[in-house]
Amino acid sequence: MINTCFRGFYGGISPDKRLDRRMEIIATDLVLSGTATVNKAVQDHASKIAFYRTLKNKRIDYIDILSGSFRKCAGNIDLNHVLCIQDTTELNFDHISNKLGKDDPDIGPTTNKKIAGLFCHPVLVCDPSGSQIYGLGSASIYNRKWDNQDKYERGYQKLSIEEKESYRWIENAQNTRDLISNDVTITVVGDRESDIYEEFVRIPNNNTRILVRSRSDRRIEGSTKKLYKKLQEQSLAGTFELKLSANAKRNKRTALIEIRHCEVEILAPALYKGSSKKIRLYAVEAKEVNLDLTKDQSPILWRLLTTHKIENITQAQQCIDWYKQRWLIEELFRVLKTKGFQIESSQLGTGASIKKLIAFTLEAALQVMRLKLALGEQNTTKAKQVFSDKQLVFMSMLLQKVEGKTVKQQNPHHEQTLGWASWIIARLGKWSGYSSHGPPGYITIKNGYENFNQQYQVFEMLYKPKNVYKD
Repeated sequence: MINTCFRGFYGGISPDKRLDRRMEIIATDLVLSGTATVNKAVQDHASKIAFYRTLKNKRIDYIDILSGSFRKCAGNIDLNHVLCIQDTTELNFDHISNKLGKDDPDIGPTTNKKIAGLFCHPVLVCDPSGSQIYGLGSASIYNRKWDNQDKYERGYQKLSIEEKESYRWIENAQNTRDLISNDVTITVVGDRESDIYEEFVRIPNNNTRILVRSRSDRRIEGSTKKLYKKLQEQSLAGTFELKLSANAKRNKRTALIEIRHCEVEILAPALYKGSSKKIRLYAVEAKEVNLDLTKDQSPILWRLLTTHKIENITQAQQCIDWYKQRWLIEELFRVLKTKGFQIESSQLGTGASIKKLIAFTLEAALQVMRLKLALGEQNTTKAKQVFSDKQLVFMSMLLQKVEGKTVKQQNPHHEQTLGWASWIIARLGKWSGYSSHGPPGYITIKNGYENFNQQYQVFEMLYKPKNVYKD
């Protein structure tokens, strides 16, 4: 059984239609099982062998697998403006380092040079409100070399940007820009590591904007003052309340934010060899003024640089709201790793196979995220984009089982929307159903999806009306 959302997903990617179909089955198995561990993702021996053979198949690599995701993303976009959020996560495979060996060209040291692993750098495309995910605009899955010289030995500062690992920010932004239709405006969003002068020079065009958090206090044309001092001296444009989701460094809270903004001309770094020695940008300072934070909580201080024109507080606040959507890519990494598919638990024997598994699991993680986001009020995605007609019939039957007797425990979403289906999935994952208890987490969604699949397999065997469904 291939889940509706993966039917035709990898069509034409490999030289063999059977291999394309096998990739669709693998993606489905990952979503329905909720794990990236092959032995747990599939139950029967034949399917396990087929799974392993696909990962070892030299006719496809991880880029081929990702291309299915990119193609689907481009076709999903139905707005004239999207956010393209990029970031990097580190994946630790040190527990199988002896199996992989130091001679494997597709595995290498992580930030800790003694630990074996990989890096994954995706570009997540979503709507500006963060309520709908369209897919991946680009992604790099790469490894460092064990015999790499350090930055000082390589003369890192003097290298061209193409020779630096940080070039991934520019390359993936370019790939995403080239993928998405010229009729769509895209805003490339990045954290401080994405504050690269060359990115501001190379990426913006008629339909592409940049929005990044400032990493360095840059020099400004015509002033002895630097960027941060100039921002600090701007008059207060206004204040607003910003709802912050929880992460490893902060609790969920509503922050009172002061906004200052200005237009600046940023000067190129001293070692920059290009012709564009200065670039005109808009800078925003978002500073939290709450004074009741606990000692382990730091107030928000975001200094943003953007190519979007900012002339008033409304435009400044809009950019702050867009930057806040960065939490989505952090959530993607959590679902990929500890809070979901546990990709780092893989026992595969080669780095190349692990890269392919990561490529499959990224898309599976996005499916789980879509279900969780669909529970938001702004999401109007149709359930049939993810589930088949037959699965939706079964969901209607399950609804009677998972709904409570009170109004507060009844499905509040329009029937046949993805939110309606996700609510049922969450209840199967043991969510209470009470909005006052907060939304379900990714583990709950994942467990509910697995529960649904197990029950649906029984339903499919017992309920087969003739000439009605053709899965």
